[in-house]
Amino acid sequence: MLRLALCAFLLLLAGCSSPGAFFGALDGPMFSAQPSDPQRATVYIYRPQNQWSDEELEAPGLFLNDELIGSLPSNGYFAMSFEPGSYPLQMRRPLLGSFWTFFAGGTLDFTLISGFALEAKAGQVYYLRYDESHTPPKFQHNAGEGAGPLNLVGNELGSREIPATRQVQEPVSIAADGKEVPR
Repeated sequence: MLRLALCAFLLLLAGCSSPGAFFGALDGPMFSAQPSDPQRATVYIYRPQNQWSDEELEAPGLFLNDELIGSLPSNGYFAMSFEPGSYPLQMRRPLLGSFWTFFAGGTLDFTLISGFALEAKAGQVYYLRYDESHTPPKFQHNAGEGAGPLNLVGNELGSREIPATRQVQEPVSIAADGKEVPR
């Protein structure tokens, strides 16, 4: 009976995260630029395809204020629209189907990969590049604009790499308080 309960618990946890590219390539539409809005910042987060990310069982997730915005499997992207302001972004790796955010900020916060504060300005377009095996060259991003595998890269690099990616989810709109708002 205990084994059955443990198996059921693990299966329940497995439903909390997104599968990685190991289980199949993305089939979403190819990259398509969002219409610009002079009152908001447009942010694209993307992940170039490589062997490391192709072999993942669970895709890492992007968090804002400890709330999951979306998961990012290999060769994927999603678009976000932000009101001007500062936003604490974090990438977290799932473990056994969960991101374990109830440990966030504590000594047992073992799923945090990287994070930084994005300073979003109205009318600007930003490219966030997530790549664990190939960080962008130093001249492609500014110091302090990223951490570890998550980096804010220049428009030249971002606009050159992102067309090869596929959409993971529909665009997300974020209010000044960091909460998702319906589009």
